[in-house]
Amino acid sequence: MTSSNFAIGVDVGGSSIKCALIELGSGTFASERFSTPTPAHDSTDSLLAALARVVANIPGDHAIGVAFPTVIRNGTVRTAANLNKAWIGQPLAKLATERLHRPVIAINDADAAGVAELRYGSARGVAGTVLLLTLGTGIGSALFVDGRLVPNTEFGHLGVRGREAELRASGRVKVEQNLSWDAWAAELNLVLNEMHALLWPDLIVLCGGITEEPEKFMDKLHCEARLCIGALRSEAGIVGAALATSLVTLGA
Repeated sequence: MTSSNFAIGVDVGGSSIKCALIELGSGTFASERFSTPTPAHDSTDSLLAALARVVANIPGDHAIGVAFPTVIRNGTVRTAANLNKAWIGQPLAKLATERLHRPVIAINDADAAGVAELRYGSARGVAGTVLLLTLGTGIGSALFVDGRLVPNTEFGHLGVRGREAELRASGRVKVEQNLSWDAWAAELNLVLNEMHALLWPDLIVLCGGITEEPEKFMDKLHCEARLCIGALRSEAGIVGAALATSLVTLGA
């Protein structure tokens, strides 16, 4: 296969930056996964340096997709809920292209997970409205209507009974508050049903590291929409970031 059949996916999370070479035809890993801690609240240059270190593990001139935990408009960072606020207004795609010496596409991290699940995973072939939620440091969201991405939704910041959704039911909240699975599922149910009342999705896909143990909570969730675990689990962001390099538009 030629280089164009492959791309590097980089998923910048709240605690770690993960990357791998992805075969775009199947969405499978063509290298091992590499990672480094995320200097989330350090300078923008520190994070770019960390990106360079982890990507250096994969030789070649492959295009790079970076899934970033912010709103991304035309390659530029527009929010920074869990990063240094200095990122706001920074042209991430341009800065990363200059630092990495390879073409870089930037995409919201939940949107990246969503396009991966839509192309290769649990949302493949699903008509109507699909909502994907990433349950990690915060709650990211990706919304699709008949296969088209509505980019940069931020439903993790939706108010649910006086508190932001991600302050109720993110993976981080479960750990930091030492919530039992029952208690965390009850909070997640509040979030799911509030989002359902607003969007009426046909399918809600749950992703993120916490979904590696679905047997501990899925039977405790109750929502009118069909619920499922993302097929790509915590790797969806890496795969979707790589896929973004080949899409004409992010709704493709």
